[in-house]
Amino acid sequence: MKKMTGIIAMAVLSSAAFANTIVPETSRDGKTKNSSAIAVTQEMRTFVAGEYMNETIEPDVANAKDLTDSGFSVFGGWSNKMVSVEADLSMSEQEDENTANSATDVSNYDVKVGYRINKEFALGLGYEMGTEEPTTGADTDTSKIELAGSYMMKDLMIGASFAINSRDNGTTDGSYNTLTVGVGSNANNMSWEAGLTYDMEEEDDLNRGSRFGLFAGMTKVVNNIEIDADLSYTTGDTTVTNPADYSVLDFNVDAEFLVTDMFYVTPGLYYTSAEGASYKALSGLDEYTIMGLSADFGYRANKVDATFGIDYDLASNYNTGSEEDMDRMAWKVNVAYLF
Repeated sequence: MKKMTGIIAMAVLSSAAFANTIVPETSRDGKTKNSSAIAVTQEMRTFVAGEYMNETIEPDVANAKDLTDSGFSVFGGWSNKMVSVEADLSMSEQEDENTANSATDVSNYDVKVGYRINKEFALGLGYEMGTEEPTTGADTDTSKIELAGSYMMKDLMIGASFAINSRDNGTTDGSYNTLTVGVGSNANNMSWEAGLTYDMEEEDDLNRGSRFGLFAGMTKVVNNIEIDADLSYTTGDTTVTNPADYSVLDFNVDAEFLVTDMFYVTPGLYYTSAEGASYKALSGLDEYTIMGLSADFGYRANKVDATFGIDYDLASNYNTGSEEDMDRMAWKVNVAYLF
């Protein structure tokens, strides 16, 4: 399952990789990151990779200027019979050209560790820390601590985690908890998973409503074609004190075709529909829909996997109460070495 999100919250760089939550990543590119400590508990790969990405959003409004986001990440994983580790360092700069001194530096550090007690049981620990530093205004610091466990029942993997998510921007300082449970399997040339998440409401400064989510994903290899698909839906309340509806639906699908023994191409489609959520720097947004196409062009040989990817989409309702569209294009280059 392959999908890489942009360095800032809703940057949907779909041509990268759909991140696994329950079962460890098995995509042929070998460099797809897992999104939770649950998946890392049973991870069995070693790799190192780097990526550069650039994104431009152009509102279809008279005299409106672009939003840009560019940055890089270095990530990798290591494992032996007992321990698995996955780590990621990302840095980017986001800028709204409509506003002077609007640049925001964003950094994110993430490490996940899995320890296999025996063939059936494993434990995981994850820690993530992020910082947003605007040119003017207070910094925003975020962190996430995740405790995870998994159980292998023949070919079926059962996993669960508990996470504490914190946010502090000088005036708002609070946290909320997330429960995740799910099942999956990597047997018989097919990887699949399904599960649910529950964000508990928090009435402190954060004032965040409770939210319930469902997710599912699969990777299937058929001859020279690898098919990847992910679906998730989250619903709940925006806040506790003055709740409004919150919902986000995400769907992604792509297919990797081996053109030769060394080269591949991966066309894809992605769709997002959201209510009560913001898209990047467009903080006035309360509803939007995104549908787009992605394409990867890659080289894979001698333990090296290199990819150039492009996304192009149209997004509606980029501001509260409006129906204007905005054009978005993103591209990335990444290279990995698989040990």
